[in-house]
Amino acid sequence: MTNQGDSPELRGPALDAERTSLPVGQRLVIDHQGAATAPASEVPGARRGGSVTLLADAPPEHMDPAQTYIGTTLAVATAFFHRALTGYVEDPDNGVLTLVGDLATDAGRTLDGGLTWTYTLRDGLAFEDGTPISSADVAHAVARSFSELGDYGPQFIQRALDPERTYRGPGQDGRPAPGVTTPDARTIVFRLSEPYPDFPFFAATTTTTPVPADRAPGAEYETTWLSTGPYRRKEEQPGEYILLERNPHWSPASDPIRRQYVDEVRWEFGVDRTAQTERLAEPTEADATSIATTDVAPADILAIQVDPRKLERVLDGPTAYAMYVYINTQRVPDPDVRRALIYAFDRDSYVEAAGGPAAAEPATTILAPLLPGYRPYDAYPTGPNGDPEKAKQLLAGKEVPKLRYAFQDIAPLRKLAPVVKTGLERAGFEIELVPVDRAAYYSTVGRRDTDVDLIWGVWGPDFPDPAGVMDVLFRGDRLAETGNMNLSYFDDPEISRRLAALGKETDRSAAAQGYAELDREIMTEHAPLIPVFYKRQFSLVGPQVGGLFISSLYSFPNLTRVHVKS
Repeated sequence: MTNQGDSPELRGPALDAERTSLPVGQRLVIDHQGAATAPASEVPGARRGGSVTLLADAPPEHMDPAQTYIGTTLAVATAFFHRALTGYVEDPDNGVLTLVGDLATDAGRTLDGGLTWTYTLRDGLAFEDGTPISSADVAHAVARSFSELGDYGPQFIQRALDPERTYRGPGQDGRPAPGVTTPDARTIVFRLSEPYPDFPFFAATTTTTPVPADRAPGAEYETTWLSTGPYRRKEEQPGEYILLERNPHWSPASDPIRRQYVDEVRWEFGVDRTAQTERLAEPTEADATSIATTDVAPADILAIQVDPRKLERVLDGPTAYAMYVYINTQRVPDPDVRRALIYAFDRDSYVEAAGGPAAAEPATTILAPLLPGYRPYDAYPTGPNGDPEKAKQLLAGKEVPKLRYAFQDIAPLRKLAPVVKTGLERAGFEIELVPVDRAAYYSTVGRRDTDVDLIWGVWGPDFPDPAGVMDVLFRGDRLAETGNMNLSYFDDPEISRRLAALGKETDRSAAAQGYAELDREIMTEHAPLIPVFYKRQFSLVGPQVGGLFISSLYSFPNLTRVHVKS
């Protein structure tokens, strides 16, 4: 999530200072002029000192910034140790989201309508060991993301620079990424294959997190990564915890987004949803400064809601994430079979088992309500618990093999999987449940030759624009052998063409209408997934934790201002 700018006159005409296509009550401001000030604004009443603990059910799948692509990991990483060219300042009081220069001086500027973007690094940037950060480190990070080292990370910048993906990274091709130049130690220039008005959003991904060429020879950077943020790794017990300490080489004068209030952050793994709820519902002194990273366990939501002392420690609200069951269209090619799956699905029972209205709102669209382009519709009206009889009509005379449903092998999803199986089998489907180890989940289901038919997934946009959902999930021309997030393996050339055209539209309000039309058309004509619910956040924090609010970017607390209360 980064971008940078060069000289003040390079104002990007393709991007307005303020987007108006967001839902009512939300505003997105893009800081092309470098108006954001550093240090980041102080939090009234916040003090320096103390430590906080993040309770997580599992360790992150990837820590290499080129591979970091799961929302919960990104929320932690971008708050504490992985900075990018651009980033977001969220204001919980007025709802304004501002895309600013993070490592860069501004959000990016262009003179040719988005074909070329130039960025200048801020003064005072250094890695955790004190080595100055240069534009060459950003260029190397982008280059290595083209190789297998970036297979499971964001792909926006790579496709913008090299749509045919002929470049294979510096290790194989021995040269910088196409279109990337570094005129001096503080300047990096991206010359794209065609204009991309949304490139400042692409630059906010961890694809642009600097990586020094002499410290990242290969996959070992997963464990040897260097911090560019306010905290660095002090100690680690693989699979159990990571302990972060203050990074003495981070300069607050270079950072308009983050504060460095607490002394240490303990990221503790193996604490499931139920255990997180138990520890924070009645916190011990040690957990007074702990933060749940999952929602309250479904069985405990009502008890929390009726207890004012606990409810005041809940982070509650809508998010931009949606949960789907993707239908692998390679293995389920008949649209009527896919429609039957949607009709048969028992959505309300799934939502209730997931925690009810506090945790989830039943979904019927691809885009979530917080995104521009969202328009309510229901292409498959079924009533509260599905319509197995309608599904049977669509299946009449068809031979449908057993369908394999893949989901992460964690306690909440193990409990929910039988709801999927029971609902679909009412219509005559035969469902095999396939739990997959969480650490290998997306690398397993993201293979084009995966042997599963139905795939659990939660998706939130990479940036606050419908392209961050629709391009990722439905551009069939971007399918690869590995690393796919288009888990429906949906490939329709006309849809891909229209999505490509919408991505180049400089008027994003007009584009939002086009995405809304495609949302409905894809579901009606192709039925590549089952919309299940729009994710809500309902999580607990310890009584001594301050500075938190729900991020509009992630289904997760914003951690950039976290502190221990006096």
